[in-house]
Amino acid sequence: MQRAFRTPLAVAAAVALGYLLWTGWYVHHHPVRTLAYVSPFFQGRHGGSASIARIPPTAGNTFGYDGQFYYYIAADPFGARPYLDNAAYRYSRPVYPLAAKVVALDRESALPWSLLLVGIAGAALGTWALATFVLRRGVSAWYGAVFGVYPGLFQGVSHDLVEPLAYGIVALGLLVWFRERPRLWTAAACFGLAGATRETTLLFPVVIGLWLALRDRRLRDSAVMLGVSLAPYIVIKVALFAWLDSFGQSLERNLEPVPFLGLVHQWPWSDYSVQQILAVVVPGLLAVAVAWWAIRRVTLELALLAANVLVLVVLLPGTSYVNYLASGRIATGVVVAFVLCLPAVVSAGRVAQAWLPIALWLTPWYSVLPEAVRR
Repeated sequence: MQRAFRTPLAVAAAVALGYLLWTGWYVHHHPVRTLAYVSPFFQGRHGGSASIARIPPTAGNTFGYDGQFYYYIAADPFGARPYLDNAAYRYSRPVYPLAAKVVALDRESALPWSLLLVGIAGAALGTWALATFVLRRGVSAWYGAVFGVYPGLFQGVSHDLVEPLAYGIVALGLLVWFRERPRLWTAAACFGLAGATRETTLLFPVVIGLWLALRDRRLRDSAVMLGVSLAPYIVIKVALFAWLDSFGQSLERNLEPVPFLGLVHQWPWSDYSVQQILAVVVPGLLAVAVAWWAIRRVTLELALLAANVLVLVVLLPGTSYVNYLASGRIATGVVVAFVLCLPAVVSAGRVAQAWLPIALWLTPWYSVLPEAVRR
């Protein structure tokens, strides 16, 4: 019995059970459709979609949140265009809403449930994959639960957002790649699917591809990794430009040219800014410091962590530092990359130090959970 409790499947099941228990409490008090936070401002547009017109607004007089756009795409993939704030940007992440549509068997009434369940499945998949990874490296599978219990991931699940599924697929790709005999094409295909779910996940195959080319001198494998993983996102972008005459958001909007300029833009700092500094910025930087202190050499896992911290924390734009709901879920890639480093950190005897960033990542639960149960 004790041995079964230590398996990756047990870890993933525990995480999934936690999400399902929260789901049971939430839907007992609120309609499940309220998770998407649908605004009458967008839903009320005269776009000609009967399916979207039948979706009840739940966000009052606010603009709602991003989950509503995935709900619209799931309800009417082509007809959602007039209801989106930035059609080319929202359509560049089609996997999550289309997966929810498939799970719902194209039934409108089932879509709010399928959006939620696909998110929970992504969280469980990522937890299982990372738990399997750390167990293969000789440490407890329960370190994989760091991903599953991360509050930023829960924000993605509880708001019908793409990060849980995207990073769940990435974790699966990483598990396939970090094998004794890596499966190049399978890993690259997983990364490609994740990139079509959330483009920030492409940091993982880009760093791996560059590592193969510059460090290992495996140019052919690098070309396969970069080509296969980036191809779906590029094809989607080109198709969207042909259809909508736009690529979506520009690079300038997604990255700041100066470190932490996104935080500077939020000055004077509110309680929301302080929370993000303590729960996103500081643990991200600590994670790199702890991993480097334990490993003391440049490894692929450390390179993946550094790249995610650089892009998703240090250069994150001010529009993503408006609150923890934005920056916390975006930084999910940092947590994934740190879990990859945990076996080396634990093996080096730095267990206490490893818990410094983990503890800070978990602190937002004091505000995330109350908000999630009373919405």
